[in-house]
Amino acid sequence: MRGGTGTVVAAVVLSLIVGVAGGVGGAWYYMQSQQPGEVPQAPERTGRQFAQRPAVRVVTEEDAIVNAVAKADPAVVKIVATTVEEPSNAFEFFFGGGQPRVRQGLGSGFLFDYNGRTLVLTNSHVVGRAERIQVQTREGHKLSGTLLGADPASDVAILELEGQHPRLQTAVLGDSDELAIGEWVVAIGHPFAFDHTVTVGVVSAKGERSLGPQGPSRNMIQTDAAINQGNSGGPLVNLAGEVIGINSMIYSPTGTSLGIGFAVPINEVKEIVQFLLERGPWVGIETRPNSPGLARYLGLSTDQGVLVLGVVPDGPAATAGLQQGDVILQIDGQQIKNGEELREAIFKHDIGDTLTMLVQRGDRQMQISVTTGRIPEDYFR
Repeated sequence: MRGGTGTVVAAVVLSLIVGVAGGVGGAWYYMQSQQPGEVPQAPERTGRQFAQRPAVRVVTEEDAIVNAVAKADPAVVKIVATTVEEPSNAFEFFFGGGQPRVRQGLGSGFLFDYNGRTLVLTNSHVVGRAERIQVQTREGHKLSGTLLGADPASDVAILELEGQHPRLQTAVLGDSDELAIGEWVVAIGHPFAFDHTVTVGVVSAKGERSLGPQGPSRNMIQTDAAINQGNSGGPLVNLAGEVIGINSMIYSPTGTSLGIGFAVPINEVKEIVQFLLERGPWVGIETRPNSPGLARYLGLSTDQGVLVLGVVPDGPAATAGLQQGDVILQIDGQQIKNGEELREAIFKHDIGDTLTMLVQRGDRQMQISVTTGRIPEDYFR
């Protein structure tokens, strides 16, 4: 029996050695036989304004996350936005010392290439209407930033760096439509001022997400990668090191990460970037989705469409006669239920095209023709 057992064990060990050697040899031969030109090119869906995406072959190994961070992290920046607030009333003026209050907000962002220009992407709520914006690179360079454009509805903002600055590495923008539920993702940013912090999770969900019991639905990437204060504006990347979203918000009663974070899909961001940098097509309105509760509260005669909260004076919508309190039901015969559908309907047009809006005003409906225009040069300053 001993001899038989020893023979069986020896045979098993020999089989394992042969199998491992064959596997290693086969993997080595396969890798040696591959030529750079044989790597399949990922479909290019970005506009010609963006830098070309290289061919990517992702191997899920122990170092996949390390490699993804190594590719993306050099493009991540810290953003310090300074706002000066004047005393708002006499009480604050006298008992608060009468001096303006300086507030600083901390967030994240990342460098990207647009038609040969090195710009910074971040969240609109990170920079707000800041009077001074400082951008700090991975190497510690501190540069002044100028707000080129911001879209509060999508929470996307673009900064331009002022003056002379060293050659900077930019991030590669991926394709958020290719994301799969359960796919590994990495969030990089500056939570609570801890520089270049990396957290890891998966894509928990994507598509229309209702942000809270009473919140509006938005097209978002949901992830369980930890996102906290200071992560806003930073990139969410895949294992290829490509940015597939901008970390924007969390859902948490405590204000800290509970594993439910949201990022703006990068394909939507690309549309916003082109809109802001090309400065149109623009109509000059601020809206929010209508709802039964909102309609009851405001006494509206419909709970459909999107409510016009504000109209920019002398803008295209104001010139056409659109008013605050109007409800936009349709554009060019297409039903509008939220801000994303409104934006898509407008983006189908060029600057100078005319939109036909079906509007509810009080108890009557009317059609209003709005000719799209350009965002004024000083609109974001």
